[in-house]
Amino acid sequence: MTLKLALAVLPGALVVVAAAAFLELARDRAEFEADQRADDRAVADAFAGSLGQLWESVGETAARTAMDRLRMFDARYRMSWLDLNAKAQGLPDAEREALARGRNVMWRDSRRDSRPDSIGWLHAVSPVLASGVVVGAVDVSEPPPDLRAHVRRTIRATALTTIALGATMTLVTLLVGGWVVGRPISALIAQARRVAAGDLRARSLPRQRDELGALGRELDDMLDRLEAAANEVRASTQERIAALEQLRHAERLTTIGRLASSVAHELGTPLNVVAGRARLIVEDEREGRAHAGIIIDQAERMTKIIRQLLDYARRRPPRKEGQDLVQLTAAVLTLLETLARNRQIELRFRSELARASVTADPTQLQQALTNLIVNAIQASVDGGVVDVTLRAVRARQPERPAQRGGGTETEVFQIDVQDHGAGMSPDVLARVFEPFFTTKPVGESTGLGLSVTQDIVDEHGGWIQAASEPGRGSRFVIVLPRGMA
Repeated sequence: MTLKLALAVLPGALVVVAAAAFLELARDRAEFEADQRADDRAVADAFAGSLGQLWESVGETAARTAMDRLRMFDARYRMSWLDLNAKAQGLPDAEREALARGRNVMWRDSRRDSRPDSIGWLHAVSPVLASGVVVGAVDVSEPPPDLRAHVRRTIRATALTTIALGATMTLVTLLVGGWVVGRPISALIAQARRVAAGDLRARSLPRQRDELGALGRELDDMLDRLEAAANEVRASTQERIAALEQLRHAERLTTIGRLASSVAHELGTPLNVVAGRARLIVEDEREGRAHAGIIIDQAERMTKIIRQLLDYARRRPPRKEGQDLVQLTAAVLTLLETLARNRQIELRFRSELARASVTADPTQLQQALTNLIVNAIQASVDGGVVDVTLRAVRARQPERPAQRGGGTETEVFQIDVQDHGAGMSPDVLARVFEPFFTTKPVGESTGLGLSVTQDIVDEHGGWIQAASEPGRGSRFVIVLPRGMA
């Protein structure tokens, strides 16, 4: 930028130097002209006075002879005697009358009838007085001055001055521009890069009292406001995340409530077995070892059921890590087996993959799958079937309101949860993911299950879709990007 500034200023400086050189040449020419006129007039007056005195003392013949000798010995001037009564000498009438009255005349010869070698010569003519009478005139003529050498010297000096001035101006402009302009602009660029990298605490601390300093201070003020707004957004985001976690936890507890009755029934059978075997141990000590083994098996079975419930209900911060989607889905189905058995619903799981690696929070993903499968169990008639299918497909993320055209087609994992219940009408299907929307009686559902499921899937970089027709059941599809397990 400073180099551009120097190059922009340099032509103006060169024009000024060239104009100054031109004016100096014009002034020198005028001074030469004035000096030549003064010298020629002085010489003409001196010769005219000397010839007048010689005319008075020795006569006209001696004066003319002396004039001829002066003409022969002076190489700088052309000297000639002018007879004011002889018009053949080409003296203009106005000058002739002025000389006759005793006045000096001067002109530069530019007449067409003059000799070629006399054009441009300066003529200084002085009248010769003898005894107070004008007897003639002395014409002292000099060629125009040769200023070529002076012009060459002036051009050479001007060129050297221009080069030195240009180099000095460029150097000074670069130094001053680099300090006054380049340094603060570099600081602003560095600040802008830090802000682009996400550091809203970057400040330039301008000390200048000019426009760049004002720009830096305005930028700092803008960053102060942006940082305050970012803090507000960050706090609002944290509050939203906390609220979402509370909603998810509440929905998880609701699901636990649905499972509690089934689990209680499931625990009743092993508890009866444990009690019966304990009585047999008391009654028949010889079979005590066999009865004790059965008691241990049933206790481990109850412990496993309770641990699954506790793991599902436990609240912990999100933690994404490598997971096997096949094992995770199978664990959810195991957790829901009791609920499905009590409704006489068969859970069928089919995986086209031996392993499906994703990066996910296992608790959140289990909650999403649990919500879909529990809804499918509740939507099925007694003795029905819920099909859960896992496969790898190529799919493109559907278009959303915030984007145009959807995403690119990629390799993903797809989990289908299909029930064969009554299905949903188009109006209900359009609102199925709205928070707090439910078609169940008051007290049986919070209406958050599918909304929470959609949030969880979105946070994992996937998407969820629903399809349903009255009388033909409903199908929910979770699509998750592939990851490293």
